[in-house]
Amino acid sequence: MSDLIFLLTVFIALFAILNPVGAVPILMSLTEGYSRKERGGVIFNSVMVAAGMLISFMLIGIYVFEVLGINIADFQIAGGILVFKVAFDMLQGRTSTTKLTKTEQEESLQKESIGVVPIGTPLLAGPGSLTTAIIYFNLRSTSYAEKFLVLLAVLLVIAASFFILKYSSRIFEKIGKTGSLIVSRIMGLLIAAIGVSFIVEGLISVFPVL
Repeated sequence: MSDLIFLLTVFIALFAILNPVGAVPILMSLTEGYSRKERGGVIFNSVMVAAGMLISFMLIGIYVFEVLGINIADFQIAGGILVFKVAFDMLQGRTSTTKLTKTEQEESLQKESIGVVPIGTPLLAGPGSLTTAIIYFNLRSTSYAEKFLVLLAVLLVIAASFFILKYSSRIFEKIGKTGSLIVSRIMGLLIAAIGVSFIVEGLISVFPVL
């Protein structure tokens, strides 16, 4: 049961911060006038890019820290602050600037492969989601079994994101932009709690007396 709870915890955390439902209005806007096949190609590219980045950073991130001499506890604090920033923007009903800048959104309209940028990254696999994946895989996993569960959670989130984006037109018709904002704010509240948890754990590691 503990393994199931851990899997659900990681899945919910990653799903909330990727927030594929919140990405639906942006996908609809950027692919306006696309055929069903073209939009499907964009969606496939976006989830593949997001999966590749999440898994890659999750597996090699810890070694990059060692080479650079970065303290893991410091990264956990910095990552928690970043995750909280993403959550705060979502609670305000706007896309976080850590996920999608105005310049990236404007440039994406001139690119054919918008599934790579900005949807795949940084909208789905942005700094917040990459940080969350690294922390769960390297800091909160104490065994290979738990690391496998984190990897499984990533794959499940990517699969869920694919189906949500695949049926984005139907979802958008049902919930509209207002509905997606409401979902984003609910997700933002969950992410804020996760960010605070990361910060607290990092502070305890830096200052054991806490």
